[in-house]
Amino acid sequence: MPDGGAPKPRYEAVKDFVRDRIASGEWGVNARIPSENELGPMLGVSRITVNRAFMELAREGRLRKVPGVGTFVAEGKPRTGLSSIESIAEEIRGRGMEWSCEVLALGTASMTEEAADALGLPRGGRVPASMVLHKGDGLPIQLEERFIRPDYAPGYEAQDFSGRTTYDFLREVGAVEEMEQAVTAVLPPSSIARLLEVGSRDPCLVIRRRTFLRGEATTFSRLTQPASRFELSGRYRMQDGPGGHFSF
Repeated sequence: MPDGGAPKPRYEAVKDFVRDRIASGEWGVNARIPSENELGPMLGVSRITVNRAFMELAREGRLRKVPGVGTFVAEGKPRTGLSSIESIAEEIRGRGMEWSCEVLALGTASMTEEAADALGLPRGGRVPASMVLHKGDGLPIQLEERFIRPDYAPGYEAQDFSGRTTYDFLREVGAVEEMEQAVTAVLPPSSIARLLEVGSRDPCLVIRRRTFLRGEATTFSRLTQPASRFELSGRYRMQDGPGGHFSF
């Protein structure tokens, strides 16, 4: 430590030890790591200290705890592509986490100004809408706010989205020809920070997504996720070889 620096808490030292083993490849993806009872004596700390370190690393998406089995190196953060639409449930499961959700609102709702403008509808109107909090291993990953153009997806308000995603339903009942996404980094308002279990100074990524059919916006979604638990990625092929243009 630099002169005058405070000593690092023991649980932080445990976290550094685990991160170093993962970064070096000694503990690979999906590898079972020493238990709290095993690692404590190795590092000269208590089981409670190791437990705190493991809990925080699990919240960061670095470890995955399987009750009755052990603790494993996680595959990484759930991610979504920039030029495609994916099911958040499948993204979470694909990272070795158990998907669950809370349906916070479902029915018809007054559009926000942002939603009305995105759908090209008069402000103040009511449309089918939902708010769903998606989780991975019980940890909030994404807050999904979705607005649907009337008559686009009949029966939307009557669905049970506790067991399947809104994406799965819309993929079955509605056709789309285009998709548009924009990504912004924000500090969450207090109401959203509480839902996502983050601090007011923890940055979040907001994805604003629209889908289109015959040039008309059919859905508008506002997807908010803690930046520490989610990532965006994309891989694109150049047309006509080097120096060509991207194909989406």
